[in-house]
Amino acid sequence: MPDDVPAGATCRELANGRSDLLVREEPLLLVIDGQQLLTMRTPGADEKLARGFLLGEGIVDSLDDVASIEFLPGDQEARRTDELQVTLNRAPGTLASARLARTHELRSSCGVCGIADPGTILDDTPPLLPGVPRIPRATLQQLVTALADRQELFTRTGGSHAALVATGDGAIHGHGEDVGRHNALDKAIGSAAEHGIDLARGIAVLSGRTGYDLVIKCLRVQLPIIVSVSAPSALAFDLCENAGATLIGFARGERLEIYCGAGRVVD
Repeated sequence: MPDDVPAGATCRELANGRSDLLVREEPLLLVIDGQQLLTMRTPGADEKLARGFLLGEGIVDSLDDVASIEFLPGDQEARRTDELQVTLNRAPGTLASARLARTHELRSSCGVCGIADPGTILDDTPPLLPGVPRIPRATLQQLVTALADRQELFTRTGGSHAALVATGDGAIHGHGEDVGRHNALDKAIGSAAEHGIDLARGIAVLSGRTGYDLVIKCLRVQLPIIVSVSAPSALAFDLCENAGATLIGFARGERLEIYCGAGRVVD
């Protein structure tokens, strides 16, 4: 058994008698304004995950709306899972309450389930700052490399996703790694928000494909540049183009495929 097991991993004995590190996937119950939301996550940075979720799902407008977050450890013998009790300074608005009512389980949560008209997905999303930030292509490539360098869990287990949030000067202010790609982005957003950076001038870098659900999280917190090492979906493209966001895929080595919003990338 390895001596240096990362906090987000655990060791299991294989059929051949060898041991291997596997990413941890354990339940977390969030209780927000009376609503109970369950997710499977990699333990660690749970409060950052909660803050990023609240912002990315549009439940709160800023972290000033969060009065407290209390972690209650689970008890395996009592069959009680880890829990976060979230207290808000004010009750969520109508749209936020509707999202909470729809979101019974975060793993399938994208803020869309239950909406009759998909065209209303971004109705309450604040507009992006046009042409901001402007960032050199080389800096974007450096951020992709920096994300890979921070993927300790993936390096050790091959079973996790990662995300980071940076500013236009290439400074990294938030990072998250998790078995779930939504959770990884929530952790990165939550961490960056705790640092008080202006997300409207920020960049999100993702380790996997860019689905519309991740795009929605970014646009709700006004992140204008979304970079992924893989491909975007068609709906992700449509949402970014309509919002005036910069969407970049296949960011690998020297390659950067700019799908829309090319004006923010400086050659």
